[in-house]
Amino acid sequence: MAQTRFDPSQAVKFDLGRGVVQLDGSADRLLVPVDALLALCSSAGDEAARDFGRKIGSEVGRRAAGRLGTAAQAGLEDVLEHLGGDLALAGFGSLGIERWGRALVMTVSDSPLGAAGDPLLAAVLEGAIQRALGRDVSVVPLSRDEQWARLLVVGEKAATRVRGWLAEGVAWGDALARLHSRGDA
Repeated sequence: MAQTRFDPSQAVKFDLGRGVVQLDGSADRLLVPVDALLALCSSAGDEAARDFGRKIGSEVGRRAAGRLGTAAQAGLEDVLEHLGGDLALAGFGSLGIERWGRALVMTVSDSPLGAAGDPLLAAVLEGAIQRALGRDVSVVPLSRDEQWARLLVVGEKAATRVRGWLAEGVAWGDALARLHSRGDA
């Protein structure tokens, strides 16, 4: 089945007369400074920030699934293209994937959120995947440098293990190796 390519042309509309920003197929939007958003999420607490991120991601996933039809039957590249396109339109950065054995690692480059925003970014990806593919997943931030964030997509049990290993100081590559050895990846 041939999938529709992501087309961002005219997806964002600025109605300056009314002072409204619109994303095609979605409710009105706000342009918000990153530092203000991160401060709000920090003040709200982990659970509220995660819920907020998942709601943003759910909207991303809804838009992608609407274009793909049955997203669960689309190829990984098509899903990535559409989710990535919507994440980019929302200003979260550029989405990619890496395969580490059976583990799926999503990469995001040039996210304006930086390391402080990785938990929010993980929650956005969780919501997007759940809505687009109908799969509950946990997304665990693995590593971060100036340009790239790596985030592991797994089930909740595996996510709990990986978070524990990372908290113990285990390198993220070693955590992936442990997942494979346990058959959790």
